[in-house]
Parts: sequence; structure tokens; C-alpha cells
Amino acid sequence: MPGLNAQAQREGRIMSDRFGRVAVAVAMLMSQAGCYHTSIVTDRTPESRSYSDRQWFTIAGLVPLSSPAGRECRDGLARAESEMSGADWLINIGLGVVGAVAGAAICRDESNSRQTSCATSGAAVMSFLLGSRTVEYSCARGSGEDSAPQGYAPSSPQSSAPPPVAAPQSEPAPSSP
Repeated sequence: MPGLNAQAQREGRIMSDRFGRVAVAVAMLMSQAGCYHTSIVTDRTPESRSYSDRQWFTIAGLVPLSSPAGRECRDGLARAESEMSGADWLINIGLGVVGAVAGAAICRDESNSRQTSCATSGAAVMSFLLGSRTVEYSCARGSGEDSAPQGYAPSSPQSSAPPPVAAPQSEPAPSSP
């Protein structure tokens, strides 16, 4: 019976090792889908309509794959917020699962520990290569007054500046007979 006890301990160690690797994979996936929120607010008056756009990135968010938000705003942006919405969480989790399945499939003829390692690597690589975030923004209201810097007052028609000095006129050169 001592062999049976050693085998049970070995199986328990394998299960514990497998659980630990799955926990690391889940933790890595969740760290890639972190909650990021950035707000930019200008002093421009926003239009009443707000827009929402999904932005796609690669290489851990360093390289944009989609065009910038607010291109339709003729007079610029009044407000912009970039965040990881619930849909972005689901997208990133789905990408991690697809990467884990692909990694496990690549190592399908390997040992269980090697297959788990490949699944973890696949999830991390997929989350690194593709991600999304939601941008909500408002266009700036366009008018002549809004486009001037805040605190700027146009000059009045009667200026207190002295009139410009006329340039001296040159006399024609004398002609020789």
C-alpha cells in the first residue's frame, strides 16, 4: 500500500500545480484588462450630443489600429473620456480565452504541465497583441466667440494707439541736360 499513497500524493501535487498555473493565467489575463480611465476637459462649450467610439490597439496599447475619436468634430473636442467599459472587459477576456485555447492546441501532444504553460503564454500574447477601449466625447460648439481664447476682448473701433507715421517721400533725382 505504500505505492498507492505515493501515487495519491503525486496526483495531488499535479492538481495543485495545475490549479496554480490556471490561477496565474487568470491573474495575468485580468491584469491585461485593467481598469483605465482618462478624462480630458477643455474650456470649450460642448454640444448637446455625446458620441461613443471603440478604439483598437496593439502592442499593449502603444500602437493604435483605429482612427482617432472626434474626427467629425469641426471645431475640436470639448470633452473626451477613455475607459475600459464592460464590453472592453468582455472583449479582452474573450481574446485571452482564444489565446489560451490556441496555445493549448499548439502543445496538445505535450505533457499536462507543458500544455498549461502554452495556454498561459497564448493568453498573455493575445492580450498583448490586441486590445480595445471605449472613448466617449463631445464636440465643441462652433461660434466665433468660442474660438477666441478665454479672457480675450476684441479691440474697440476707436483705438487709443497713435496713428501710423507716414514714410518720408523721396524727391526725384535731378536730371542732367
